[in-house]
Amino acid sequence: MTASLLLARSFSQPVRRLARHTRLIASGDYTTRIHLPRSDELGSLAESFNVMSTGLAERDQVRDLLDKNVSPEVAASLLKNGSALGGEEREVTILFADLRGFTPLSETLPPPELLALLNRYLDRMSAEIERQGGVIDKYIGDEIMALFGAPVDVPDGADRAVRAALGMREALATLNREFAAEGRPPLAFGVGINTATVVAGNIGSHRRLNYSVIGDGVNLAARLQPLTRRPEYATDIIISDLTRHRLAPDTYRLRLLGEVPVKGKTLAPRIHAVDGLA
Repeated sequence: MTASLLLARSFSQPVRRLARHTRLIASGDYTTRIHLPRSDELGSLAESFNVMSTGLAERDQVRDLLDKNVSPEVAASLLKNGSALGGEEREVTILFADLRGFTPLSETLPPPELLALLNRYLDRMSAEIERQGGVIDKYIGDEIMALFGAPVDVPDGADRAVRAALGMREALATLNREFAAEGRPPLAFGVGINTATVVAGNIGSHRRLNYSVIGDGVNLAARLQPLTRRPEYATDIIISDLTRHRLAPDTYRLRLLGEVPVKGKTLAPRIHAVDGLA
């Protein structure tokens, strides 16, 4: 009888320890290791638990790095599907935002201070884009390229892009008040938005890929953004007529700017300024 109790205890105690360790892993604790110096199946199971914890910790590190280097939506798709993202046509609203006067500013600030200021600006602008469900495609120096409708479908991508641009306008005004209190000059930006059917997918080499969109509609969005520099337009947000047609009616105060010749376009596209909400 005593031998049976000892034998049962020799199995029940390790099993309880394994059960407790399972609960730790389920709660997200991947750092704790279980030590069962046994040569039987329970010892092998404990070692498997430790290997699994290490793998889960490494997976979380990869996810964290992906989230910091690509959008969370793209990161989630990459983790689920590997590099098989995209290669499809879809309607997307593309937003380009460019910081004005950054080159003269960069000549007056030391590099660490300049980078800190740029990151403050990009952080505020990106937050408004992501608040509307947009995906940051890339940062090109002080320029932001964002997508509404890829890789995640959204039925109201044009509205989301315009609301994001208006939110960015307000966020920049707030940031400029902070800069004024710090004795810094104000910043300004220009935003161009276009809606088009483009090709979305992973672009690059077998060693390095970047999820992005390509097509004539992307080029038009990029070329609308510099038009905000024209003083006669008196606006920092310009959208194409294609985007205007996708907007919810009577939601925004739009101002027709006319038809403007754009490099690479045979027909001059009609463009509009976004003055605010209706």
